[in-house]
Amino acid sequence: MLNAEDKARIPATQQQILDAAISCVQRWGMERVTLNDIAYEARVARSTVYSYYSNRDEVIRSALLSSAYGFGEKLAAHIAQFATAQERVMEAIIFALKTLPDEPSLALISDSALSQMVREHTLTTPAGMDIGTALFQFILQDDRYTPEELAELSEFGIRFMLSLLTLESPHQRSDDELRGFIARRLLPAIGLPIPSRYDCFGRQP
Repeated sequence: MLNAEDKARIPATQQQILDAAISCVQRWGMERVTLNDIAYEARVARSTVYSYYSNRDEVIRSALLSSAYGFGEKLAAHIAQFATAQERVMEAIIFALKTLPDEPSLALISDSALSQMVREHTLTTPAGMDIGTALFQFILQDDRYTPEELAELSEFGIRFMLSLLTLESPHQRSDDELRGFIARRLLPAIGLPIPSRYDCFGRQP
């Protein structure tokens, strides 16, 4: 779904470098990490890092995108069990809220000092948006949506998910209450009907 062949072609040494970059950022913060730190953590020579990447920021950007790809694959596998687009949207958001904080690199999004870097280098880059667009295509499974519409829906969905992840709600909701909130507020915005069990305000035409 997200071009598994390309992912599989990443050499083991390159993956070591990507993993090391995330570990270093988590340990010392974005500003303090150097290319030497990443090379040392990966147990490779600095010249080896340069054989794949031209600078530190490129390493970190690639590491974040690699993690976004991996997370997208997990999310797709999880929502594949649900029969309707509405269910897939709701369960995708809940899955993201529960699992993103445990992702080795994407968990950085909840750190206020690093969240802008994660967004700029991963979620809102063309490559990051391509991952989101592919996920929405899988979620909706509807040929009526153009690539441009899917890109817009992906952006809106990601922004919605980020707000739930980074902004504390005044309400404590159970998983099913959160499904209802997502159903009433997100589904209509992306052109999907609200399931009757969640239409407690009678807004459905």
